[in-house]
Amino acid sequence: MVVNKPQGLMVEEAARGQLSVIRFLKKEFALDLRGNNILQNVHRLDKPVSGTLLIARKRSVLKVLNEQFASREIGKTYLAIVSTPPPNPAGELKHWLIKDEEGKRAKIFDARTQLSVEVKLTYKTLKEKNGKTLLEIDLLTGKYHQIRAQLAHIGSPIVGDEKYGSTEKYIDNALALHASKLTFKHPIDGNVMSIEAPTPDDAWWDLFKD
Repeated sequence: MVVNKPQGLMVEEAARGQLSVIRFLKKEFALDLRGNNILQNVHRLDKPVSGTLLIARKRSVLKVLNEQFASREIGKTYLAIVSTPPPNPAGELKHWLIKDEEGKRAKIFDARTQLSVEVKLTYKTLKEKNGKTLLEIDLLTGKYHQIRAQLAHIGSPIVGDEKYGSTEKYIDNALALHASKLTFKHPIDGNVMSIEAPTPDDAWWDLFKD
């Protein structure tokens, strides 16, 4: 199952009374979760991020998809709106990341440091309009707040991402980052699937629509 996750919604089971993607699906579709049947997200999206989210419905399928993620066979493409364009219109970002558990943020370094992990992504500029820049990002590693932290590190924080230095107001409990496309092998027949999710319907994204 692939869903287009709304902004401001947690993926996994939330605290009592709080809505999440998994809780909504269980309630809305009254899914049979007995035996081999499950409802388990294969990866995560931050609460303020929208877009493609892959969910397994069987334990056997979850195992295959987890293996694809571990071997980096799954392609994840994002769109982001930034107020300050990157130094170059396109390129690869390679940094070292440490997850700050206490501060609930990622710290980025230009060189390897103790306890850090390597993070990489590529980006390209799609459009520039009214002082804003639309970037397409291919995630080569998938670490905590990676895109948000790496873009902020080069001086291009995502619109609405106050945690990483944005001064632009976006929508409450959201930021202008969207998981636009997910590419993976079908866990049963092996065929390559590429699924895209439309961007949120608001003035920021409408700015870049043809």
